[in-house]
Amino acid sequence: MKKRIFVTLISVFVLFLFIQQKEQWASVFRVTEQPDVLMKGNHGMTLTVDLSFGREDVDKWITNLEKPYPLLFLDADWIERSPLIVKKIKEKKIPVGLLGQESKQYEENPELLGEEIERFKTAFGEIPLWYRTYDHIFPEPLKTQVWDFQMNMLSANVNWTTGSAPAIRKGDIVSVALHQETRVGFKKLIAYQKAHSFVSIEETLFGYQTQTKTFP
Repeated sequence: MKKRIFVTLISVFVLFLFIQQKEQWASVFRVTEQPDVLMKGNHGMTLTVDLSFGREDVDKWITNLEKPYPLLFLDADWIERSPLIVKKIKEKKIPVGLLGQESKQYEENPELLGEEIERFKTAFGEIPLWYRTYDHIFPEPLKTQVWDFQMNMLSANVNWTTGSAPAIRKGDIVSVALHQETRVGFKKLIAYQKAHSFVSIEETLFGYQTQTKTFP
């Protein structure tokens, strides 16, 4: 009798853990209840990097990158130009999202988002969990598209494109530009990473560390 009760309790406990993990997993896929853009959290600070240009310098940075990793938003063209760096990103299980074009491009070409997602899937095997446009602007039709693809729209409340490193505080989501014309130097970026205790985007938004996969 005692053995049967013990087995039942263990079964209930395992079921509870499964349900809890499933709920956390679902929250990673659909953070908001409607097509909203996330810009700030309530807990830690998260570093995100918008990457559309660079090869040797980016490769060296990725090679030496240590946990906690930033969330990389990768441009579809850059992904196709940089297969060896992409391979390294996958091997290190660095979290990635899709960096889109300027927002006006989607108004002129409604098929663009789907095309970019397919190119991302070719490289990473899955639809990205996170998405942002180049200019961090999300027109209403684009919001609906992103929602339909079950991606989360993530902007940032601190944007570092050039010049000195910005000051940050609890809850901030930082965006660092690595583009051809607007670009933060890697020495500054590395020093910035060492100066702050950055955490994952899930921890900044939800206040807990996920045990689920971090890639893509």
